[in-house]
Amino acid sequence: MNYYQHHIGDFMRDTAHLSPVEECFYRRALDWYYVNEKPLPLDLDQVNRYLRAKTKTDRTAIGIVLSDFFKKTASGFMHSRCEIELEKFRCKKDASRENGKLGGRPKKNNDLQNLGVSDGLELGLNLETQNNLNQEPITNNQEPVTNINITADESAKNPKPKRVTKKQLAVEALVNMGIESKYAEAVIEKRKGSAFTDLAIEESKLQAEAVNITFVEAIEFAAKQEWVSFRADWYQNRTSKQQPIATFQTAAQKTASEHDRWRQAEQQAFGNSEIDITPKKFLLIEEVGHA
Repeated sequence: MNYYQHHIGDFMRDTAHLSPVEECFYRRALDWYYVNEKPLPLDLDQVNRYLRAKTKTDRTAIGIVLSDFFKKTASGFMHSRCEIELEKFRCKKDASRENGKLGGRPKKNNDLQNLGVSDGLELGLNLETQNNLNQEPITNNQEPVTNINITADESAKNPKPKRVTKKQLAVEALVNMGIESKYAEAVIEKRKGSAFTDLAIEESKLQAEAVNITFVEAIEFAAKQEWVSFRADWYQNRTSKQQPIATFQTAAQKTASEHDRWRQAEQQAFGNSEIDITPKKFLLIEEVGHA
């Protein structure tokens, strides 16, 4: 056997652990195996001589190769892949031998080879025409494609459903509970589109009951304060800070107010009787000269 296929990928994968010297003797062992079409001999001295191992390092490398890739049998050191390839080669050789006994390969039809160019072209056209006549006619059995253009009336009858967002569903849920849409939208917007869960709704109701208001009033109050939810302590802190705003008074108004307070104080002290507070003139008796 003077030829065999060398699969580079398989060889590199299986010999990645070998040193350069070991890889060299593995290739020599394969070549000897295929050329002689038989396993390597059991005598190691013969193997070393056949593979041209000269030094101790070479002989050690051969021992590693035989241990890793060959199997010791009564016939010698056998290689499974080599045996498969040799069996294929023997079968092919036997088939060729049998064909030789029968006179070799069957002869080709020389009638076509002897035809000229024009004769061959005419024959080809006739064969193609005959093949076309024997074929069944190609028909389009598919149903006709309906018109995909949708008119305005059809689109009006079958409008596309509008996409409902999670935010819209959350707002709608609060509106269904009796909350005005503007307050519902404000709270959900503050919650970044997150809806109230059942647990959050129950907690908000308990918080509202703690300050004697309804759930609807609580959520609307939270919306006005830009809260994400309602809590009783937040509500109490906010409502307690709401004090009446003092009115602004001018200086004249302040003076008039002071006079009113003084007048009210006098009335409480002296009653409703008027008091003459004008200064009195004292009579000055001039002394007349001595009598």
